[in-house]
Amino acid sequence: MKNRRKNMKKRGVPLALYLTVCLAIIVSAYFHLSRIAQNFNTQHRELITGLYAEKMNESMEYLQNYVKEDVKMIQAMENKEPEKIQKRLEKNLNQKMFCNVGFILKNGEVYGSKCAVADIKKKNFDKQALSSAISFNSDPYQSSETGNMIMTVFVPVADDSQIRTLYVSIMIEQLRKLGVYELLQGKISVHLLKVDSENFITCISSNEDTTANGWNNLLLQQKYFKYDENYSYKQWIKDMRSGKREGRFAAQIKGEKSTISYRSISGMPGWYVVVELTNKNISDITQHFSVWGGVYGSILVGFTILYMLMLLFMEKKEKKRYIGLSSTDALTGILNRRAFQVELEEQIRKKEPGFFIFIDVDNFKSYNDTYGHNNGDLCLKHFTKAMQECFPEGSILSRYGGDEFVVYLKDVTKESVYIYMEKFQKMIADLTLATGEKVHLSASAGGAAFPEQGEDFISLCRSADAALYNVKQNGKGAFKIK
Repeated sequence: MKNRRKNMKKRGVPLALYLTVCLAIIVSAYFHLSRIAQNFNTQHRELITGLYAEKMNESMEYLQNYVKEDVKMIQAMENKEPEKIQKRLEKNLNQKMFCNVGFILKNGEVYGSKCAVADIKKKNFDKQALSSAISFNSDPYQSSETGNMIMTVFVPVADDSQIRTLYVSIMIEQLRKLGVYELLQGKISVHLLKVDSENFITCISSNEDTTANGWNNLLLQQKYFKYDENYSYKQWIKDMRSGKREGRFAAQIKGEKSTISYRSISGMPGWYVVVELTNKNISDITQHFSVWGGVYGSILVGFTILYMLMLLFMEKKEKKRYIGLSSTDALTGILNRRAFQVELEEQIRKKEPGFFIFIDVDNFKSYNDTYGHNNGDLCLKHFTKAMQECFPEGSILSRYGGDEFVVYLKDVTKESVYIYMEKFQKMIADLTLATGEKVHLSASAGGAAFPEQGEDFISLCRSADAALYNVKQNGKGAFKIK
């Protein structure tokens, strides 16, 4: 038993060491991830600005694709009366996203809401649409109906006898919402810039003083910019007008170090998304990542510890199961010889009185030869059941080997032992085989009292075996205590 405890302690040390190493690795990984997040501002500024520019780019493409779907709908209509087409367009309009929809006939007549038609004619968009064979986007302008800054997309309708162009208008505010990342709200400034006019519209701003949705001139804002020695405003405009798809540069805006990223918008020739991101704000963003990294790291550590404890519990449970399998007799389910000895030695250490009994099935070899091994197994199970039902609870029962059984009765008198054995003989006397045949059985048994007739396992075995031998010499089928 002492050796078993020592082995358990030895196995516990590597497991504890393993858990400690796992915890150290996880904690180390957490701090490493935190350092990565802190370095985010120097390594990934371009990634964030590029992501936002691409998102705005996708938003503009979505706008044009929406109009193209309306074109397909018109082409599929059988009744192409202008009034019915207009009603159909207005019915299908996504009013959460768009504010106006209509079309221009080949004769120059414009259909749509009264204010939308007036704005289009005032800006001469109708004339531009009649002369253009490709899609185009208007400059942002103020709607006479709502006062909001809007942009209108014009898409030609091919192979139609009446309609020349379909148009749809969207508020710049709605367009901006298509590309907003919640994490970057209030941290960056995003503008739509038209290169030929050098005018821009602010979609989102990190500066509360800047008026969002205003149609401003980029040149007028240069008083707030301070470029690096190798770059300038003229170079920036020159790069964009030359068709450069994207670029990035560093500058100070109102005294704050910033990164400016710009990217062209496909489908909108001459338009760019411009993103301003200050170093201070990107640090705030990475701090946000660090905080959540700490939360998730702590959760990960907790779950890992819980998982390891669960493995430890399962291992102990499995050990108990395997110990059970290795300590029981496969046929009868009671203790085998080795396990019986271990338990008896534990009991002996308590110094409490008891009786050790050897039980031998009489004439078992002859029985096996006559009825077969299957019925022999049935006989042994019959004996086991009788032992379990006859002897008091807490008794140690074992199949010692072959047709031999052993029992240790705790805290009983000599007289009660004889009573138990007499009851046992009666219970095993009759056995009905699977064939229905009844067989008479008996057992010879010898007992020894602890500690009077043996103070350890070996001496008890010898005393009980001597008593059993005496019973067999005198006709079997009886019980005797030495």
